[in-house]
Amino acid sequence: MNRNMKKLILTTVMYLLALQIIVFAGGPSFAAIHTVESDRGRSAMSSRASDVHKILSVLDDRMTEQALLEKAKDKVFTLSDQHTRLIASLAEQAVKERNSTSGDIAFLFITALIILL
Repeated sequence: MNRNMKKLILTTVMYLLALQIIVFAGGPSFAAIHTVESDRGRSAMSSRASDVHKILSVLDDRMTEQALLEKAKDKVFTLSDQHTRLIASLAEQAVKERNSTSGDIAFLFITALIILL
């Protein structure tokens, strides 16, 4: 992919992400409604595992091409904790808004971020 195409895709993803933030700003965030556990090391590990599970369940549900699904799953395990949390929050939105445009947009963000990050 040439540099201009990557720049266009990244710009589009950022625009759509900003749009989603504006649209869903009224609801409580995932982090705001969950309590912090006392053991931070264990909490961080279980939180990451939970986030990865959320992402993988959405990918399994929405992707039909097995080869692409396997590549996406492999990529999810290489993401940083921050990127995993971001994509997991989009996965929650995709599940919550399953049969709506906002759910489709959340899934679009998930796939774009997995590809670009």
